[in-house]
Formats: sequence, structure tokens, C-alpha cells
Amino acid sequence: MGSSTTVNAQLSADNELDEVVVTALGVKRNTKALGYSVTQLEGGAISSNPSTNAINALQGKVAGVMITGGAMGSKGSSRVVIRGASSLSGNNQPLYVVDGITINNNNLGAAGMWGGTDFGDGISSINPDDVESISVLKGGAAAALYGSRASNGVIIITTKSGLGSEGIGIEINSTSQFDMLNNSLWDAQTIYGSGNLGEAPTSAASAIDNLYTSWGARMEGQNVMQFDGISRPYSYTGSNQDRFYRTGTTFANTVSLSTSSEKGNTRFSFTNMDNDDISPESTLDRNSMSVNTSQKLGDKITLDASLKYILEDQSGNPNVSDGPGNANWITKQYAPSVDVMWGLGPNGNGTQADGLNEYVFSEGVFLTNPFFAQNMNVKDLDKERFIGAMNIRWDLADALYVRGRVGVDRFDAHRTTSEAYGIRYKPLGGITEYKLATQSIDADLFLGTDNLSLADDVTLTAFAGISSYKNKNESVSITGNDFIVPGLVSYANTKNKSASYGFSEKQINSAYGSAELGFMDYAFLSVTARNDWFSTLSLKDKKAPNNDLYTSASLSLVLSDALDLGSNVDFLKFRAGYSQVAGGADDPYRLNLSYSILGNPHLGNPMGQINGSQIPNSEITPFEKNETEFGVDLRMFDNKLSVDATYYDNETSGDIVGVSASNTSGYSSALANLGKVSNKGIELLLKVKPIVTDDFAMELSLNYTNNDSKVVATNDTDGMVSLDEPRGVNGNRNMRVMHIVGERYGALYGTSFKRDANGAIVHENSAGYPQPVIDNNRKILGFGVAPTQIGIGASFRYKDWNASLLLEGKNGGQIMSGSNAEMLGRGLHKMTVPAGGRHAGWVPSGVMEDGSAVSTSLNVSQQQNYWNKYNDAAEAGIYDADYMRLRNVSIGYNIPSSSLEGTAIQSATISIIGKNLFFLSNSVDNIDPESAYNSNNSQGLEYWGMPVPRTVGVNVNLKF
Repeated sequence: MGSSTTVNAQLSADNELDEVVVTALGVKRNTKALGYSVTQLEGGAISSNPSTNAINALQGKVAGVMITGGAMGSKGSSRVVIRGASSLSGNNQPLYVVDGITINNNNLGAAGMWGGTDFGDGISSINPDDVESISVLKGGAAAALYGSRASNGVIIITTKSGLGSEGIGIEINSTSQFDMLNNSLWDAQTIYGSGNLGEAPTSAASAIDNLYTSWGARMEGQNVMQFDGISRPYSYTGSNQDRFYRTGTTFANTVSLSTSSEKGNTRFSFTNMDNDDISPESTLDRNSMSVNTSQKLGDKITLDASLKYILEDQSGNPNVSDGPGNANWITKQYAPSVDVMWGLGPNGNGTQADGLNEYVFSEGVFLTNPFFAQNMNVKDLDKERFIGAMNIRWDLADALYVRGRVGVDRFDAHRTTSEAYGIRYKPLGGITEYKLATQSIDADLFLGTDNLSLADDVTLTAFAGISSYKNKNESVSITGNDFIVPGLVSYANTKNKSASYGFSEKQINSAYGSAELGFMDYAFLSVTARNDWFSTLSLKDKKAPNNDLYTSASLSLVLSDALDLGSNVDFLKFRAGYSQVAGGADDPYRLNLSYSILGNPHLGNPMGQINGSQIPNSEITPFEKNETEFGVDLRMFDNKLSVDATYYDNETSGDIVGVSASNTSGYSSALANLGKVSNKGIELLLKVKPIVTDDFAMELSLNYTNNDSKVVATNDTDGMVSLDEPRGVNGNRNMRVMHIVGERYGALYGTSFKRDANGAIVHENSAGYPQPVIDNNRKILGFGVAPTQIGIGASFRYKDWNASLLLEGKNGGQIMSGSNAEMLGRGLHKMTVPAGGRHAGWVPSGVMEDGSAVSTSLNVSQQQNYWNKYNDAAEAGIYDADYMRLRNVSIGYNIPSSSLEGTAIQSATISIIGKNLFFLSNSVDNIDPESAYNSNNSQGLEYWGMPVPRTVGVNVNLKF
């Protein structure tokens, strides 16, 4: 069928051939009628093993959907891409719809080349315990009715109602989880300590200069002078990450009340989630309240309402990527003879005796004492959010109805970031207060018919409607530098102050319609059309249209109902779909010049400036995305074997990109509709139920995705489109993520080693010994987006026991690991320790420029210089990012009802859960292969982010 429901641990011997899923605009459809692929997961798959960001629970469970977390901590954003990226530089994440209302999924902070902090995304606010089901509309035919905002697919979240309750039902769901550092990944050398050129420090000055330079002597317990003038044994001090990071905890408790009757149902829930991340002083507290009600107002009118209120408090969010303020950077780089706990200082928080200035514990001012970074800097966010939806349906006749819906998603965020007074790279400190208010309003009105009989064996299901979407954002930012009173963290306590104000609004008005003809309940033809009018493309005297019309058509043919295929075939359906959607016209004020007033007048006269560095284009239009998909759905042997396979082919044309502009114009680029991207792929879901009895059941599943992306065109010259670049070792900025015509999406483009015809590294004699030759003519070193994902699941039930596990992996992508490249130059990587030890000498692998093999043995100081030259090439940090891991596991027990007799408890379940417990394979040294430091289009960049922990916990569910 066009949908596949993720299997929970609770298995039974039923035959689920008439499944109903939630599709576009919240319409519930029987899956046999769908001519496109939709996957629906039940809420139990989310709430039984929850994450701080609920969407991460889908990893490896839905074919065609790539979900990537990252090394940004428990509050970090997630990147979700369905059937490949559609835009070269625009947003590629899906549209999220909660109870029929589209919600904002903007990121509230991210790291780049110079570092930064992630404050989470919009979808992370959704409470996992409130989720009833999640429908993933993958292709254009499934998502076309949502218009241009759905060009990247749609994820529909339906929250729980009180339907099915008897009287007043009370449910308590409690989860306790513990995040632990995964020490199995870190495998640095522990033989040589701090120092330089093979010598241990001989003074406090040389010790502090080499705290994170592991080119010293072999550690044999000898006494060596340290940074504070104290002589200590020169030996391996143990894992600094173990000492600095802590066991993180997440406690989530939900209490819900529900009631149901013939006239309607209501559910109220309250959830408190309290998270302490593994990084010291990093916390998240989230309180969520939800009310869902559905009431019949007479025989013809039904009113549904959904209200959600979320209060969120984030504190101590860690910096990642570049060094200043990044506690991860220096903690991981300390030499094996250095104990990170020495950096606590006299006050135990990374400050000097005065309690203000940074306790010096690294050689450079831009490498912040990790305890000072986490204890004294401020990285906080308070967010208040309201999501409300109201839907009313009036049944005008047996097969005719009118439906209206309106919803709002509003949040207010207050972010405070501060460099503390006394931090070495900015001694007087500074503070920025940022407030953002954003509001989105959705409204729909449509008239429809369900299963209207047109003739014998011919039915019509159709609707037509209009809608409006409006979004408004308003922000205020104030920055103050140089605190006046030391230790008083306040904008009012700064000497140099500045402020900025931002405002934007946009609107999309739409008309749409859908019609499905059914023939003898086995053949279904569906067509849709939608026209969007964009405020972002509206300008007086503009020649290009400000609207776009897109259509879709899909066919579902249920052969098992049309033909006698024998008793072994329970269900066989072929489906095909074609769609046209638009997208990419999201940003307002791109058609004409916009201006701002400068805060400082000149000689009493006001001054203004032109905003932005890009020449606007009044004639831009949305990009077009065309997609074709074919699929087959087969179920056999009393539903014990099922196969759901899809092939899709989509292409984006007219993507809005920047084209070259003359330097004399004062602009860096101009806008044009020139980009083109294609994606072709296969999605496969295979399920087998080898055993299904009253006492025991087993189900095995295989989830496979392969997406072949290609950049077909870029700009006016088909030149490379530049995205982000990492900081690079010693700031050499030797690589950048690029889009290159004819190549896969997101090439890692950087410097490399010169190699001979056999692939051996070419060396040259420099300073009297061989050193690798770096080719500074950049080339493709890999691709940051993995084309292939696989998920292998297993579920078991034995009487009142149940268990499930999921193995998940990706293949074919690469990662630029700045951490590993830095470790090479610092002497921390195991590659820098030859089999016989550094002092025995080492002969590099490779050839000289004349083609002869390298034969010169390098002494200790030469080895240090060799590796410092080696990691000048971006290639030194490139790894295949292939992995296979145990993503999820759970073991649960349903307490028998006989044991609950005489109590108020109707049912009770307890489960032990785990996430990211271990790797079956991992191609990257020392880090988790999903350690990217951002969630944007520049994937494959890793640089001193947070460790990705393994998690264990327990879930208890009680119903009264």
C-alpha cells in the first residue's frame, strides 16, 4: 500500500489491510486509495523512547527520510531531508503541520566557521508524550496541496485526543534517562606527554606553552614542572573527557486527563521535562500544557480545538566549532600528561583568586579555560510558545460538508549571550540581548464530498477551498561591550552600546482543489491543483507573475481486489504519481532595495544605508520542482510478508541563486532563477512476521533508502556555488562546501596531497628531510551528504513481555574532521606514534618526486614538523562517514491485569530503554560520524563539537 505503519513492540496476528492515514490538510484516507507513498508511525514509537527533540525518534524508521542530529548537545537542532535536497542554498527541510496547522521550525542559533551556539529548532518544542501519530508525506503528489511551502515534503503530527476513554481516564507517563560519554570512540595516544620536539617541559613557562602539544618525552612517571610551577609525575592522567563531562539526565513526566462520550471527547495533559546535558552547567527545563477537544454541536456540526502552551528555559548552551568560548576544544586537546581538573583554579569555576579573571590554562588567549567558558559565560534562552488550532465541520448532506480551520503559532524568545569580564580574548567582556517575536496564522475554508456515488461502482471524493498564510517577525537586539563594574552581567553595565531592530512580514493566499475517482473500490485516480499568490513576489509594475499554479495526479490500482491472485496474496497494489510544486520564494524584500536608518547622525542630520550585499531582482519567481514516482505494495501469507517499494525522480529548476556581480557595483552577487538540482532514489520497506501466536510473536523489518543527487546547473556561468567553510587547522581555511555542476550535492572541496599514479603521497626534501607536497589547487575530497541509509528492526512479544531494537546506519558520505586533523599536528593522534616509538625513528609512507620510495628515517623533531605540514592539507581530515549503530533498544513488561485487581490502576507497563548504545562499525577515528556542528546545507563539517552520548533509561506508564 501507499503507507506503512511502523511496528510497535506489541504484536498481534491481525490483518491490517484497511489502514487509515492522515494526509494533506488533515484529511484521513484509506491507504488503498493512495497513489503515492505515505508512511505513518504511531505515537508509541516516539513516546516510549523519547528524545529532547521528538523528531530524532524517527531516525532509521522511515525510508526516504534522512535525519541527522549533530554534536551540538541535547538542545541542538535536527536536520531532516526527504528525498534529497531541492535547493542549492535555500531551506531544504520539510514543512511541519501539527493538528492541521503549519508551525515555525526556524533555528534560533547555529555555529559557523567562527564558532557559535545552537539554541534548538521549532519542532523540538513538541512534546513526545502528546503525539498520537506522525504521517510523512514524502513526494510532491502527497504534499502538493500544501503548496510552495511543502516543496521539501511534509511531516504531519496529530496529537492525542480523549477518544476511547471511559469516564475520566488518567494516564501517567514517566521517563528517566541517563546520558553517558561514549569512551569507546576516543582513541588518542597515551604514550607521549606535553612538550615540544621530544622534550618534556622544564619550566612553568614552557609547560603552559605546551599544555595541548603532545610532542614531549615518553611518559615514565618522572617528575616534570607543570604550568603552575609545581612538579608532578609525568604520566598519563586518564581521560579528561571523563572528568570534564558529566552523566547527563533527562526526567520527563506527563500527567493527562481524558474523557469521552457520544457527544465528544477531551484530553488535557501537562509535561515537565528537566534535562541536564553532559556539558557542565548546561540545562533545559520545558513545561508543556496541551488541551485537545472534539465536540458534536448537534447532528451536523463538529468542532475540534487544539491548544498548546510551552515554556522553555535553556541555560549554559555550549559553544562548538571555533576555539573562543568552546570548552570542548581545549578539553579534548590537552596532552595525556595534563589533567583538565587543574583548570578549576582556586575557586573551582575556572577563575583566578579574584573570582573574575580567567584562570590561565592554555597557551593562547583564544583557547578558553573550559571551566571558565561553561561557568562564567552566559548562553541562555527563554521561550514562550502558543500553538492553537480550531476546526469546524458542517455536514450539509450525507456526502457534502463544509470545513473551516484557523490556527496560530506564536512564540517569544529572549536570548542572552555574554563573554564574561576577565575572559582573556576579550578582557572587559560584553553582552548581547536579543528578543524575537514571531507569529504565523493559517486559515482554510473548503467544501468537500466523501464517497459520493456518481454511478454504479464509481465514487467521488473531492474538495475545493481557499487559504491564507501570514507570517510576521519582529526582533530587537542590543549589544554592550566593556563592563564597567566587574562581574555585573547587565547591558546597563557596559560602556559601548548599540542596538538594532528587525521586522519582516509575508503572506501567501491560495486556492486549491482535489478530486479522487474510485472505480469498484480497486482503482483510484486522484488529481490536485493549487495556486499560490506570494507577497514576496509582489511589486508594482513587476512583469514576472507573483503567483504559481502546480498540479499533481496519482493512480492507485489494487490488483488483489481486481483479480484472483490466490490465497497467498493478501494485497497487491501498484501506484504511480506525477507532481509539480513550487518553492523557494520565502524571503521578503528581495525584489527591491531596502534601507535602514543609522543610529548615529552626521552633523545633526539623519543617515541611512542600503541593506544587504546582494543586488535584488524584481523578476524572480519560485523554483519549480517536478517529480515522478512509481511504487508497489505487496502483502502475502496472511500479512506475514510485506514489501513496500518506491522509485522516484525529481528535479528542481529555476532555483534562486546568486550570480556574479561586478566588484565596482558594491555588491557581492545578484539574484537569478538559474539553479537546477535532480534527485533519483529508491525506498524499500520489507517486513517479515515469521512467528505470530497467542503467546509469542516476532517481526523483522528492513528499511532502505538510496538517493542519487546531482547538481545540474548553478548560476550564469555554471560556476561553483559556495557555502560554508570550516575554521581549519591553525586557521588555514583549506576547504569549503561547494555545489559543483555534474557532481553530487554538497562537495567537500579543498586542498590535497600530491600523489603519483599509484596513489602514493609525493614528498619533497625540505629542511633536509622528506615532507609531503601539498597541492593547493583544490579538488573534490568527498560529499557531506550520505546517499544511503539502512534501518534493521526487530520486535518480539512473549506473553506480557515485549522487546524491540533498531540498527541504523548510513553509507557513502564523507566528513571533514577538523578534530582529527588538529590531533595530528598536536601529536595526539595515534597515527603520530610509530610502531617502535617516536625516538626509534619513522619512515613516512610514500614516494619522492623522482618516484623512488621514501627511505629517510625521521627523528622526533622531524616527525613533529612532518605532521604539522601533513595536516595543512584538508585531505588529512577527510574520512568516510559510514557507520552502523544500535540506535534504539527497549525491553518492556506489561503487568498482568490480574495483578492489578483491587487497585485503581487499569494497566501498567515498565520498559528499559537505550539509545546509541554502541557501533557495529564506524569509519571515523575518535568521533561520532554524526558530529556535524550545524544543521544547514553545509553538511560534513566537524570541528570540536559536543560528544554524542549513549543513553539508558526507564519508562513507566500507568493508566487509571
